[in-house]
Amino acid sequence: MLRVDALHAHYGRAHILQGVSFSVAKGDALVLLGRNGAGKSTTFKSLIGLVRPTSGRIAFDGQDIAGHEPHVIARAGLGYVPEERRIFTDLTVMENLEVGRLPARDGQPPWTPERLFGIFPNLAAMRTRPGGRMSGGEQQMLAIARTLMGNPRLILLDEPSEGLAPVIVEQMVHAIRAMRDGGVTVVLAEQNLHFALAVADHATIIEKGRIAWAGRVAELQADAGLRETWLAL
Repeated sequence: MLRVDALHAHYGRAHILQGVSFSVAKGDALVLLGRNGAGKSTTFKSLIGLVRPTSGRIAFDGQDIAGHEPHVIARAGLGYVPEERRIFTDLTVMENLEVGRLPARDGQPPWTPERLFGIFPNLAAMRTRPGGRMSGGEQQMLAIARTLMGNPRLILLDEPSEGLAPVIVEQMVHAIRAMRDGGVTVVLAEQNLHFALAVADHATIIEKGRIAWAGRVAELQADAGLRETWLAL
């Protein structure tokens, strides 16, 4: 579904991504782990077109999308939920969802508000509430739901558990599992290892813009030395 080969990206003279490579199979869930400043968010912004890669290849569903405009990439079926959420605070829950609506895709059941309320029941009770009057966890749910209204084949979730109460994090785990059951491939960037282990099959660790390790999450869970080397603060 997604293959990234030798991706390089700069912010001005700063060389942020230095040959990042990884792949994600259809229906899989991959977590991109790493400390603050490792390059996780820049990787996502490069995938969705907000940062133009200096070099490298990004193949999404067989199509090279490196350097394409964000709206073109989104219409191809790649969804993105930024760390900042960026919901429309003056619009209601239903209006936010309508903003994200794109046509259904062949071979994939469309996401509708009612279907989304099934995996985000908190939102069902606040359909007419403005986004600015919601808690951080509710806004995160809305940001994900709005992106799913675009019927993506793959969704990028940047730090989806950050700053959320434990009960909301648990709901997020169930929601991501439901997305996968609904046919959406998932790639998330995370620092919360326990959350990542609960939703992902494979993990890739990025450190200073380079891939430091890649494998199954079960291997990472079993190797305390590996976690200490690359993820300990």
